[in-house]
Amino acid sequence: ERGYDFITKEDILALKSFTSEQGILTLYMDARPERLQVEPMLLRYKNLVASVREGIADRNELLLFDAVTAYIGSLLEHSLSRSPQGRGLVIFAAPVKFSPKRDREVKFEGLLIYHLPEAPVDHLAWGKRPVLTPLLIQLDEHEPTGVVLADRRRARFFIYYMGEAAEYNISEIDETPPKTRALGWGAHNHEQWQEEHWRQHYRHVVAFTEAIDRKARWKWLILAGPDEIPHEIADLLPKSLRKKLLDVITMPLHVTYNDVRDKVASLVQDAEVREERERLAAFVGELERSNGRAAAGLADTTLAAQQGRIDTLFFPPDFVHKGWQCQNCQGLIADLADAPPQTCLYCSSDQLEGVPDVVTLLAEQTLHLGGHVEVVRDRNNQAILKTHGNIGALLRF
Repeated sequence: ERGYDFITKEDILALKSFTSEQGILTLYMDARPERLQVEPMLLRYKNLVASVREGIADRNELLLFDAVTAYIGSLLEHSLSRSPQGRGLVIFAAPVKFSPKRDREVKFEGLLIYHLPEAPVDHLAWGKRPVLTPLLIQLDEHEPTGVVLADRRRARFFIYYMGEAAEYNISEIDETPPKTRALGWGAHNHEQWQEEHWRQHYRHVVAFTEAIDRKARWKWLILAGPDEIPHEIADLLPKSLRKKLLDVITMPLHVTYNDVRDKVASLVQDAEVREERERLAAFVGELERSNGRAAAGLADTTLAAQQGRIDTLFFPPDFVHKGWQCQNCQGLIADLADAPPQTCLYCSSDQLEGVPDVVTLLAEQTLHLGGHVEVVRDRNNQAILKTHGNIGALLRF
């Protein structure tokens, strides 16, 4: 069965446009088994609820919030936290109007539950819009990989994305006649004719692959099939697809999308770690270069973000730090000091408000301006980043 949910771009667009005057509950939870053994999910959830509840003053809103959080708490207690399907969990819950005197339980205009391949930082929010930044970060990290599975008569096309696989509703079939039983020159000519038909089939497979890639914009491509067939197809790839070719593997044609997922997952994960290491090496190289385009440490990285200079933001998954946001210009300020500055660094206003997690706000700002977020998950790569303050960025200028 699927371990994670296949989240599409259409899902994200729908969530971005979703608003509710009643309120929307957003919940992100770390569901890693090692975390659950030490800190049960339900206990962490109750602590998050208590913290947010303190900030709700309106009585009717508080009644609705209590009903929604009680319902979600029941889901966590009886199903979601007992056998989590992914390393992370996100829930978006939008209730309809609720009256404790009239309604026995809360009903929902929308209730979406996604299981994620990576563990987010625990977070609960209540507002008119869903909080999407942690989800967008994972989508930015895990770009789609195309998988083409072909033999001499048929081809199947898959996408591997966010730790899950799905098959495109399209296939390519070659109606080449079977091998003849004739002997001598007749058999030789037929075999030549048949091999040419196979090559024509492979060319069709490549054409289909190009067409899908133009729309799906795969980051990587994996060719699979029995024997030497995927290698023969690889020889026909145009330069644009050859640059994306991650690996050529052996696999029978008649497999499920879960078989495809299990086969390619480690290949993609290894490639992501290598790419993460290469980007960090570029980051360190820019830091060491005079006037290099890089920023390191919380204060300098935050300043670069406010200037719109960040191309790629780096930080480890568990890095959370408080900061301040100016209520006049919305600028973010963060450093290692416990006390805020007396005035805003950008507009000199004294209207500064504390924020518990400035790192997520920096990531949100980076994505909004078209940059990328690299959550550094490999331990060796984390050790490199730690020497530079646990956070940094490659800059556009």
